[in-house]
This record gives sequence, structure tokens and C-alpha cells, in this order.
Amino acid sequence: MTELTGSVPPYYRDVYDSLCPNANDEITQQLLTKVLSNSGLERTVLSQIWDCIECKNGTINRSNLYKALALVAFVQQGKGVNLKLLDNFSGQELPRPNLGDITNLKRLSKMNQKSPTELNTTYAQCCAFDTIQVTLVPEKKGIFLKHVEYEVSSVSNNCTVKRRYNDFCAFHELLQQVFPYRMIPKLPPKKVLMTTDRDFIESRRKALRRFLQIIARHPAMHDSPALRFFLSYNGHEVSHKVKEQFRGSPDEFLLSPLSSQSKELVPPDTQTEFAASKEQIKQVTTHVQKLRDMATRIAERSKGNAADMQGFGTELIALGNDSAVASRWATGGNNVLSLLKQSFRSLSVEFSSIAEKHSLQGIREEEGVVDQLNMLYDQLIAYHDLCERHERGVLREHNSALKKYGALKNKRMAATVTNMEQGGVDKIESRIVAQENEIVTRENRNYFSLHCIHLETQLIYANMQILSEVVATLVATQIKGHQEMSKLWEELAPRVSNLLPSPEKQRNGASSPKPPLSPH
Repeated sequence: MTELTGSVPPYYRDVYDSLCPNANDEITQQLLTKVLSNSGLERTVLSQIWDCIECKNGTINRSNLYKALALVAFVQQGKGVNLKLLDNFSGQELPRPNLGDITNLKRLSKMNQKSPTELNTTYAQCCAFDTIQVTLVPEKKGIFLKHVEYEVSSVSNNCTVKRRYNDFCAFHELLQQVFPYRMIPKLPPKKVLMTTDRDFIESRRKALRRFLQIIARHPAMHDSPALRFFLSYNGHEVSHKVKEQFRGSPDEFLLSPLSSQSKELVPPDTQTEFAASKEQIKQVTTHVQKLRDMATRIAERSKGNAADMQGFGTELIALGNDSAVASRWATGGNNVLSLLKQSFRSLSVEFSSIAEKHSLQGIREEEGVVDQLNMLYDQLIAYHDLCERHERGVLREHNSALKKYGALKNKRMAATVTNMEQGGVDKIESRIVAQENEIVTRENRNYFSLHCIHLETQLIYANMQILSEVVATLVATQIKGHQEMSKLWEELAPRVSNLLPSPEKQRNGASSPKPPLSPH
């Protein structure tokens, strides 16, 4: 990449200061596109200028902004887009582009700035943060005490690690410590192993994957050092290492640049809106739970149909292989059962295929519908837990600090009345000052907690898009499943319509049914 050799005119710095009032050395591609469009140049020319500057993760730095401004100025002078032009200005002041009134640039920058009280992240953007897979590691033979291990892979971190349930527990505790004002999903329950309960192990695997997926797609946690460490550390004693690596780590409140202005981030009607939203989301949670339970039953029915179809075919084959011969006394000369037995022996493949399709249908319904509803339900429950933590924790601690402060003030007044020695009064005064500082901190934490709940509420509503995906997946799954099933039944129809010879051939002594007709 060509470096700037010419001197930078004050106008360039003014443009940068207008676009980056906080001097964060980062300009979004979207904002710069709007700025450059003020130059009046054609899109094809602006596209060529974009190709000449370096854009990382949708942003450019100060140096590349200056290059873009210089290239715009050259084109406005009638020259082509060429980085070599920058070399000719070694020691000279670079040309000034015409981008209109600089106050308009400040207006564009202000419009582009994200409001700290709005989530500004869509469901699709959350999904793009990462994709997590959790699979079971095959058990090692010959080991008496068995521990289930999981292989955890992260697309964003491009790595795969092995984890045990206790590692997840240590990580969960760390998240609660570092992000006390965010939605932290519950872990699945622990069960004493020495068990071969495959359903439990599979259910827990899915729940652990959902847990990590929710954290890895959370706007505030997806790029946290704690998550990166858990998804990438490949050493031993993971649970111990997680605790050791982050022992004493400050929480989000202490690290956030917004914590000092928490009160300004909480609108006056927050408590009213919070109470109303909490109740609305409670109702949504009830509906989602019912949808999940019904979807689970749909998937279970498909699996049950698979077992029944397999069993139906097995029983027909068993009947066909029954070697017992009925006497003429019993049949009266009727040989229908013996003819049917010959036909039943050849139906095993067809019913096995139908059973496999039902089983596949159940897997589709479980992975595409049930798992997604569980994902949303886990987040809804985490939201309710967060609200409860705020009301029973942060708010209670703030009120407790206020009561303690009041008690100290009363003690100070009593000391004045009783003419307590100065040393004792000074100690009380010192404790009052300390308590005042504690109240300020608790109050800021209370407001910061409300601010986070505001954003978490918006995240819940953003994730409601999952319901759209669930309905679309259910419809697509049913269409595909019924089409596949219909094809198999249609192929089987000619076979079962000829299980017995025609009555005429039966009278003529036919001993076997007609050969099956090809469905094609």
C-alpha cells in the first residue's frame, strides 16, 4: 500500500475531526461512502478509489482517509485514479477536494453515530458473529470411570477444543462474574455418570451447544476475552485454568466507558416500560413453551411412526416365515394365508425404507424446529432470570446502602447530642463519607443494570425472528417429508395390489401371486 509522502493540509484534519469527534481513529465504510458522494464523482470512479485504499472489517483509519481525499482531489482536477500521483507530491501539500460545507460532514457523522440506548444489532448480524458445534467424543474402551467429553468447534475462532461438563460450569460462573447484568442462559442439570442414559447425554449436548451459541452471538459477549479463551484454550485442567486466568477480573460495569453516565442512559419512563415489557415477554414465553412442547410431540410422532413402520414390516415377514401348515379341516381348502405368506416375505425392503424416511423426518423436525424453539426459550428464561437478579440483587443492595447511610446519619446526630469525644465523631464522619461513596456506586450500578436490561429487552425482540424461521422450516420440512413418503407409498401400491392371484387363477389352482409390477 502506497504511503503518503506529501504534507497533509489542515482541511484533511478538519474532515477527520468531523467524522471522528472522539478521535477513535476509525471511520465506517458506510460513512465514508456518504462523504465521498458529496464530491459529485461517478460511482465507477468512487469504486476505483475504494480499490486503492485499505478497508478492514468495514472501517478505515486516518491514513487511508487522507489517501481517499487526495485521490478525490486529483480526479476533480481532471486526473485519473492512480496511487502513483501521491508519490509526485513528496514534500508538497496534497490537493484539497471539494466535499461541500464541512458542517454537513459533522451532521453526517452525528447521524451515523449509534445511540447507546439502542441495540443497533439485527438478528442476522448476531448470527454472523459465530457458529458453534458441540459433538460427543467417542468413549475410550477399557476405562472404568467414564467421563463424557465434548468437542467444541467455533467458526469465528477457527478452532476445535475438548471440554467436559465441569469446564462449562467454571465458564458459566465466570460469565456471571464478568457480565452480571446480561442474559446468561442456564446450564443443563448435572447427573452422576456411570450411566448409559443416551437420551440424557444427547439432551445435555444439545443444551450445551445452545448455551455457547447464545453467548457467542450476544452483542456484548461474543468478542469477550473469556469466551475466546474458553473456545480456543487447548491445554489441560480447563476449569482450573478458567478460574486462574480470570481471577479478580473486573465486571462489565467497571470496564464500560458508559458506567459513569449510566443515569443519563436511563429514560425517565424506564421503570414503567420495564414492568410492561417484562409482563409482555412473560406471555410470549408461555406461548413459545407451548409451541416447543407441540413441536417436540410432532418430532416424537415421526420417530414413533418410524418404529411402528419397521415393526409392521417385521411382523409381516415373521408371518411370511411361519412354517406352520394349517389343515384342510381348518381352511376348508382356502389357501389365501399360504399365498399371502409368500408375498409378505418380499416386503421387508419397502417398509424399512418407509421407516427410514419417518426417522429422517423426525430428525429434521427436531433439529430445524424443536432446537430453534429451545434456543429462543432458553433466552427468554435467561431474560426472566436477569430481571429477577436486578430486582433481588442490584436494587436491594442499593436500598440496603441507603438504609445504612440513614443509620449512620442518625448515629452522628446522637453523637452531637451526647457530646461524644471528637475522635469518635470523626470516625462516624469518615464512615458516612465512605457510605456516601458506596451509595453513588450502587446507584450507578442500579442505573447501569437498567440500561443493560433495556438493551437485553431489545435483543429479545430482535431474536423473535427465530419464530419466523421456525414456521418456515416446519412448512418446508412437512412438504419435503410428505413428498418423500408419498413417493414410497406410490411405489409400494402395485406390490400390495397383487398380493393374491385373481379369483379366476385361484380357482384354476394358482399357487403364487403374480410377479410385482414395476412402478416405472
